[in-house]
Amino acid sequence: MVKGQGYFSYLLRLWQVGTGQDVAWRASLEEIPAGERRAFASLDDLLGYLRERTKPDSLPGEGAAREGNPPGESDGAVPPDTDRAP
Repeated sequence: MVKGQGYFSYLLRLWQVGTGQDVAWRASLEEIPAGERRAFASLDDLLGYLRERTKPDSLPGEGAAREGNPPGESDGAVPPDTDRAP
């Protein structure tokens, strides 16, 4: 993530493993645009990682995302790596 930006961007993948009563969910997150990928053995692990990343003391910079608004929503901001047609 670029220092000073108050948001994270990920590609989330979810899939099931196992059969019958032994079904479990697995997940991976790919950070955009860095391309770093993390795998998670459970949804609890995924949520724990996201909770850790979004603690107030770990957020870089100020901005809409720190105040609860995702970039591009309600404040008119568009993330710098977003390519939108007018």
